[in-house]
Amino acid sequence: MHEGAIAESIVDILKDTAKENSLNKITRVVLKIGKMSGVMVDALLFALEALKNEESLIEGAEFEVVENNIKAHCFVCDKDFYFEESSGIVLICPECSMPLEIIEGKEMEIVEIEGE
Repeated sequence: MHEGAIAESIVDILKDTAKENSLNKITRVVLKIGKMSGVMVDALLFALEALKNEESLIEGAEFEVVENNIKAHCFVCDKDFYFEESSGIVLICPECSMPLEIIEGKEMEIVEIEGE
């Protein structure tokens, strides 16, 4: 389950951030995860919940996930196209039939950390 490894990496980043900012406790974390990132959000949240019991720094912390839709760009037409789901996407421009490039939707970021 790679979501477990991702959760551990997130906690490592939170530890470093807490140390750099003199935080004793993390109370809220907002994650942005693209729908094409390959991350199973429920599994990630489950893993983070399990780590709360092991790490006093994040005990009681709220983890919020913002799922980012998929955005593709055609460099021929110079148009952007949005997709809500990752299944069934055809990466061909509906205007000119040239390949599209994914420009959003693969990210996995910590966008906000609150603590005391």
